Amino acid sequence: MESAAVSRFGLAGILLLLPLCSFARDITDSIGEQVRINDQPQRVVALIPSLAELTADLLDHSLEKIVGVSEFSDYPPALKKFASVGPYNRVSIEKIVSLRPDLVLASFNGNAKEQVAHLRELKIPVVVVKTDTFDEVEESMRLIGAALGRKEQGAAMAQAFRTGISKIKARGKTRTSVPKVMLQVGDSPLVVAGGENILNECLGAVGAENIYSDSRLSYPRPSVEDVLHRRPDAILVLQLSDSASSRASAARWDEFKKIPAVANSKVAIIADQGLLRPTLRMIEGLLLLEKRIWGEQ
Repeated sequence: MESAAVSRFGLAGILLLLPLCSFARDITDSIGEQVRINDQPQRVVALIPSLAELTADLLDHSLEKIVGVSEFSDYPPALKKFASVGPYNRVSIEKIVSLRPDLVLASFNGNAKEQVAHLRELKIPVVVVKTDTFDEVEESMRLIGAALGRKEQGAAMAQAFRTGISKIKARGKTRTSVPKVMLQVGDSPLVVAGGENILNECLGAVGAENIYSDSRLSYPRPSVEDVLHRRPDAILVLQLSDSASSRASAARWDEFKKIPAVANSKVAIIADQGLLRPTLRMIEGLLLLEKRIWGEQ
């Protein structure tokens, strides 16, 4: 029977069918789960904007392999045309299933753990990454590259990220003073960067001190009275874009003249995605953070 098939279609015909076949392989993700995926995934869904961006960067001219992204996946702009699976903190399982993915990329802290578990129960391959530290961001680039069948590209991206961080840290170590900085990420209520997230590491890298580095929360909600007590030298309001609301968030501090940041006109807006998305663009975000704290480089 086997020889008859070869005789009927010929060797060339069989070889033409081979690219349609996918070879499975196992990969261990950031939380230690072993995931069986196709050697070259053809239908990828990314569940947070930063993972969509990393996927697009690594796939380069093969964006057709992306079939779904979460809301606000807007960089590169080409991602806006892909199907949305909803907000990253509560994605639509039904929509994801309908897209028939052979690889789903998820964030350990960004996506709901029970939803990731549900997708795995449905036998959908899910690779989870962590991005709470520079080292984890670097490893996520290698891991996603490997998952996409772009291992060399992922390694090159990780090396570029490491090199960029190293240069920024080297400059940070040359600073003669260590300004105390508050990174504000939300208003009404006030939300700031605490000690358990990558923004804390960003401040340390540029030679500054996060006034809430002692918090064991990722994003504490302090009172204005507590901010007054901690006396930041700079207050930086992080926003995805410069808007009336972000300017209002910065202006709310004008009445508190006893805060050094206010007295010395060191309240500013950082309207940039770089610091908020752990991709290669985080290097650009760190350069902007340096500029806001230290002035022109």
